[in-house]
Amino acid sequence: MGSIVALNEFRRTLGARDKRPAGPARPAIRGSEIWGRDYTQLEAVVFGLLKVRDIAAHHAGRRDAPFDQLCLDALDAAYRATDVGKSGLKAAIKPLKEALLDMMTEDNKRDVSWALVLCDLIEKSPFR
Repeated sequence: MGSIVALNEFRRTLGARDKRPAGPARPAIRGSEIWGRDYTQLEAVVFGLLKVRDIAAHHAGRRDAPFDQLCLDALDAAYRATDVGKSGLKAAIKPLKEALLDMMTEDNKRDVSWALVLCDLIEKSPFR
């Protein structure tokens, strides 16, 4: 009889644990999606930065406002690439790459490497 009560207690704790809010889901990362875009176009830059943001949020377990601001700064520099030049774009993406490198661990290095590749593609795309 005691084991049945313990089993019911266990089931109740599992139900309580499932109700906790989970972090953002792991984004789908497809090489064909990443390599098949033209990063001289703003639409591809938006895709890339949103994917970087999703990867970072998944591995941090939450959305992070300072990281989101870094993504917005990079997007602004990419949009105004003719005004800020290549050096301005590089300066805007550098803190984003540093934040990604800081969050890299042995467990998430594959996903974070994809995020770094996206940053490099945006930064080193032919000048518009």
